[in-house]
Amino acid sequence: MVKVYRKDLEGFYEVSEERAIELEAVGYSRDESVAGTDFGGGTAEASEPERTESEGYEVGKAMFAFLPEDVLKEFSKAWVKSGDSNIAIGSTRQTKAWKDSFGKLMRPDGSLVMDEISFLSVKASYKQTLAEVGIQDFSDFEDEFTDMATGYETGDPVSGAEFQQRIDTVWSGVKEQIPEVEKLFRDRYELNVDQPTIFAALINPKVQDKVLKGEIQTIQLQAEASSRGFSTTFSRFEQLRKQGLTKEAASGLYEQASGIMEQARSVGRNLQLETLEDAALGDAAASRQLRRIQAEVLSQGGATFGAAKKGDEVTGLISD
Repeated sequence: MVKVYRKDLEGFYEVSEERAIELEAVGYSRDESVAGTDFGGGTAEASEPERTESEGYEVGKAMFAFLPEDVLKEFSKAWVKSGDSNIAIGSTRQTKAWKDSFGKLMRPDGSLVMDEISFLSVKASYKQTLAEVGIQDFSDFEDEFTDMATGYETGDPVSGAEFQQRIDTVWSGVKEQIPEVEKLFRDRYELNVDQPTIFAALINPKVQDKVLKGEIQTIQLQAEASSRGFSTTFSRFEQLRKQGLTKEAASGLYEQASGIMEQARSVGRNLQLETLEDAALGDAAASRQLRRIQAEVLSQGGATFGAAKKGDEVTGLISD
């Protein structure tokens, strides 16, 4: 047992080591000299003081300063009942306030995926990663951060390092495209949207919806084409997007298109960009037309047609 003293209060309290630590957090001391009277060893032991919510709050702040205010208040109520911090935090995890902030940490069997401070640390690392590419507003990412950090519904939490790698990969793939998207935003919507907002929209559907009501995917396709010298209407790109043309497929298509169209001209054929787009989407008529032109190019010069030659066929742009 340990003796603890309080300023301006006679007597001492003899309590357990754990209780002494809790009382020290709210102003008590093991130093006899702080007491209101020099007891000289003759003063009788006082009864242990009654616990209060204010004391519980201070204990909570000392041990769990990272918890939100409403959760700390729930902890203080639980601590008054038991005086035991471990029991109090266990009870706190059953409250609505805790579940609103940390509910996805708890597995169906009642165990935790991780403790609260680890969870908050992982989310902080996510925010730091986005800050490095200029994103400062994280309000639209909070739900995604929680799901990734807890592995919610997947059982596979995403570490800070893994998130960093994912963002680096995406950033390296789109950073050269962003100036084109900025220009298209200005031309089509008369919107001046900064690069961090554009990147946020590329990686988060919520931001996409806020910026362009979901049309940013179409803008991406248009950027792939315009960056390679092709220009057509927004409605055409909207049609292509709805038919299933992805950004990755568009990148390969428009990268090869000029060379393929030039080869077609070399054999007297006028190959339209629309035909290449339709063929890339699997349109049967466009695919047949493209194969006929491929055959003519091969028969006259043996040139490959924007992809790899395999036997007597050229593959890579369309599927057989």
